[in-house]
Amino acid sequence: MKANIFEQKVKKQLWFLNKKEKNKLDEVLSKTVDLNESDQLKRPVAFSNQFLKEYIFKEKVVSSTQLFVLLLGILGTYIVLIGLFLFGFLTSLTSVQYFIKPEVELSTVTVVLTLVGALLLVIVSLYMIKVVTGYFTKKLLEYKHNKTL
Repeated sequence: MKANIFEQKVKKQLWFLNKKEKNKLDEVLSKTVDLNESDQLKRPVAFSNQFLKEYIFKEKVVSSTQLFVLLLGILGTYIVLIGLFLFGFLTSLTSVQYFIKPEVELSTVTVVLTLVGALLLVIVSLYMIKVVTGYFTKKLLEYKHNKTL
């Protein structure tokens, strides 16, 4: 496998890393590519898992209680964020419906501000879903790698 394809696959698999961790990944990838270790360049998944074990996840003792709390956190967070997304989406649809078929007297400024606010809420909630997904993915992988301790 070519080095640039290998790097793309590894970075795609480790999308949830923060900036400091991505910089460390870039360093390790450049060392690996410079050494031209062809056996490692054939397996991006194995390289990703090894990188996580060596550089990201420190050895911690984890319990099933932590997993339970983590799963409840995932459930609660997604419920709130999807609720915000749906609220923003429905509010924007209501604003657009007012322009098409007004049934009450509202000022145009109020409707436009409601539409803009609703669209911002949709965008922010989608961004937060991405951030939260990355965080919980990282925590679940940390639990998976440390559960054998």
